[in-house]
Amino acid sequence: MRSTDFFRRARIAGQAFCDIANWREVLPHAASGKAITEIQLRSGSVLTAPPETGLWSLFSDVWYHLSYTKVCPISPDSLVVDVGANVGVFSLFAARFARVVYALEPASSNYSRLVANTSRVHNIVPLKCACAAYDGSGSLDVSGIPVTFSLLTSSSAATQESIDVISLATLFERYTIDRCDFLKLDCEGAEFEIILQADPSVLNRVRTIVMEYHDHLSSNYSHVDLLEKLKSLGFQASSYNSNGTYGMIAASRP
Repeated sequence: MRSTDFFRRARIAGQAFCDIANWREVLPHAASGKAITEIQLRSGSVLTAPPETGLWSLFSDVWYHLSYTKVCPISPDSLVVDVGANVGVFSLFAARFARVVYALEPASSNYSRLVANTSRVHNIVPLKCACAAYDGSGSLDVSGIPVTFSLLTSSSAATQESIDVISLATLFERYTIDRCDFLKLDCEGAEFEIILQADPSVLNRVRTIVMEYHDHLSSNYSHVDLLEKLKSLGFQASSYNSNGTYGMIAASRP
């Protein structure tokens, strides 16, 4: 093992000891690649997820590798909107800094765990809906693993769930969000319509946007279009962790 790998793993183990009450069970399972379905936080919250979710991978990616916050950290007392909250891993991380976190998750199986996992944290507001460019209803493809559920644009998926859909404009109006300090998007392709079709007056309320992009899920756009739109609105925007069709975008106002 290279020394850099050793120190990285040692750092994560030390952080996990500070954050995780059941670290004696979690860390050996993580090292051996066994599925982890429960992480008990020292704060009192308990994160649960089905084995196929890859809970440790999600948790360590957000909490220790800082996949969403290494470029643009969350400032104290922020208002955070978490689009694609899944079972609440990022929402719980953000709630340690934020004044309030609005956590949007449309899938029933994920949402029930989101509510349970965040029930001890009073500054997280779970919302059972997807975010898109329109208001109304839609269908969610739930035929894959829980972290890849996506909003359908056709009826081709074998397993679908009817869901409520809300636009950023309506979300901001309904919850009187005049300023969103941190917008996180992990919505399996819906990021294109959310950003590219949003009215500039809506995105002008946002200070920081960090998102996953999925070029392979769009036939008309790529992350380059997202970057151009954000830069045209005054954001300093860049991509990172790209593997060709998937990666991250961080955008913030100077």
